[in-house]
Amino acid sequence: MQENTAPATEESRTPSAHDLDVLSRQLGRPVRDVVEIPARCVCGNPLVAATAPRLSNGTPFPTTFYLTHPVITSAVSRLEAGGTMNEMNDRLAADSGLAEAYRGAHEAYLRARDEIAGRSGTGDVPEIAGVSAGGMPTRVKCLHVLVGHSLAAGPGVNPLGDEALDAIAEWWTKDRCYCAGAWETEGEAPSKDLSRHGPQGLPGIVGRPAPVRKSQSTSPTTEEGTA
Repeated sequence: MQENTAPATEESRTPSAHDLDVLSRQLGRPVRDVVEIPARCVCGNPLVAATAPRLSNGTPFPTTFYLTHPVITSAVSRLEAGGTMNEMNDRLAADSGLAEAYRGAHEAYLRARDEIAGRSGTGDVPEIAGVSAGGMPTRVKCLHVLVGHSLAAGPGVNPLGDEALDAIAEWWTKDRCYCAGAWETEGEAPSKDLSRHGPQGLPGIVGRPAPVRKSQSTSPTTEEGTA
């Protein structure tokens, strides 16, 4: 399970040229504006990327933490396809304690984004002030964002992200490396965005392919889970 998952150390957060190459291969497109790697596989490969709250082209970007590893991404897609988000939204409406803890996750997300903005030199981004990601603080609309937040922040910060991590233990756990065969390692890293929402099947070591994440039309200030 993920009880002992801890965020990356300050030194390991700094992305190397190799990290950026791996991220582009994991995502199937050139990575952009990644400023930190807040969670890594046991082998050292990135699991989560942290993006500056304002991209280099000036676009506000609220989704600070997002999953990059195809195995985790596909496993979380299974949860979404199975109706987990609907169940979580029902519980948020009925359980005031859970709703309060989830609002705390929203506030923690905003604090973390402000800290990253300070470290990256981005400064304030008023267009997304008070806006976190994944549906926080009142609903769940993207489990990938919540899981990315849990991995980046460590356990006990995002209750629904933590639950989702526990729920994918059949397909991914923190104490194993699932990188072999999870993305293309030969040839040049992607130089064009061919299809970041393309098929993301799980490698044979963890079973059948997962449901494909479908593309959604979003405005620049509400984009979820991409960078």
